Amino acid sequence: MSETNLLKLNINDKNFSKIRDIRKNVFTDELGILESELFDEYDEICDHFIIFDGKHVVGAVRFVIVKPDIKLERMAILKEFRTKNHGKDCISQSREYYQSKNYSKMFLDSIYFVRNFYKKCGFIEEGEIFQRVGIDHIRMSLTL
Repeated sequence: MSETNLLKLNINDKNFSKIRDIRKNVFTDELGILESELFDEYDEICDHFIIFDGKHVVGAVRFVIVKPDIKLERMAILKEFRTKNHGKDCISQSREYYQSKNYSKMFLDSIYFVRNFYKKCGFIEEGEIFQRVGIDHIRMSLTL
């Protein structure tokens, strides 16, 4: 079984380039999302985490405070590391982390075809399907 570790970064950290590379690889190269959509003004103020397995950087995720809740965004696991529980472990660890910071709810806007992964992690679908960057999404939430 692979281990999963999270390393918290900010946008000025020298390792932030790894997050840029992961987002480009997963969102632009695999999903066809324009590179100009991968970064926004929230990158300056949110929590960023690199996901690694003790040897390799396997993914990245960011969290934006949307009081009183926390929003999970831009979670990306590199293709060769999927199905090894890194995403599930990342959510579990971040759930504990934000629960300890007194947040009671985590939510996200899941790409629709990925929603079953988030369901397995305990998220519940909310609302209607909507479009973002030309891809179907659905809002999902998790009580912490």
